[in-house]
Amino acid sequence: MSDDVPYVDQAPAITRVATSDQIVAQTLEGLFVHLAPDGAHHLRPIHAPTLRIGWPPDQQPGELMTAAARRYGLRPLLVHSTSWRYEQGRLILTYLVAVRPPAEPSEWLADGPVARADLARGDAMGPPVAIDVPQVIEHAFRHLAWLVKDDEAVRDALPDWAGFLDRYEPEPFRSFGPPPG
Repeated sequence: MSDDVPYVDQAPAITRVATSDQIVAQTLEGLFVHLAPDGAHHLRPIHAPTLRIGWPPDQQPGELMTAAARRYGLRPLLVHSTSWRYEQGRLILTYLVAVRPPAEPSEWLADGPVARADLARGDAMGPPVAIDVPQVIEHAFRHLAWLVKDDEAVRDALPDWAGFLDRYEPEPFRSFGPPPG
């Protein structure tokens, strides 16, 4: 080693698993929602609180969520990644899939109203201890409340949702408090 190049002791690897495009350690989660006369409803598989599917490394996650919705006979209006979390050794990437109200109930999907929820909050260095589905949907609707006003594609995809989303304060601005004056 040359005298003019300092020696740097390198830290150990972050993970003990070699990087490979063949390793799939993430899961896609779909939250299918639709507007009903009494507000938003969550459609979920009858056997689970949400739809979860594997994410092959060679496929686009939004396309997988669109295909999953169609397999249930749903007609997507908007497919939007809304959050992620680490759970039981896997990365969970959540998509909110706004769909047209189903023409008839599915024998494979439970349909229930969405209730308001307090957001799950962690600390400055880590995630919340637990995150429940209603909290993820609350987060998603707050995000959509902002996007429906700020993003033309979202506004065009969800014209009937604007009035409903007015009930949700866009999350990026909630921390700043009420507007001055």
